[in-house]
Amino acid sequence: MTDKILGMTGLAVRAGKVKFGVFLTLAACDEGKAKLVIMPSDIGASNRRSIEAKCKNTNIPCIAVSDKANLSRAVGKKDVTALAICDENFKSAILKLYGGGING
Repeated sequence: MTDKILGMTGLAVRAGKVKFGVFLTLAACDEGKAKLVIMPSDIGASNRRSIEAKCKNTNIPCIAVSDKANLSRAVGKKDVTALAICDENFKSAILKLYGGGING
């Protein structure tokens, strides 16, 4: 399951539908561009709290998958702490694979 989610996330990156990092992810949530937030399971506690709070307040699904190393490898970046999927179709496909979400 996790491999398929990471693969779908990689496709979203290649399609240009992703914002990387905690700051840009939170900004995408505020702007209404984020459709889904993905963070690694080993993200820091303060970042996790701020992302989960923002997602809850803006009604955006939030999921934790894999770890930083695997998530970073899947999207072709170093040290990915969070990312926002900015496309409804990718959101639906990833949530279908995940089976819901923290807020979704």
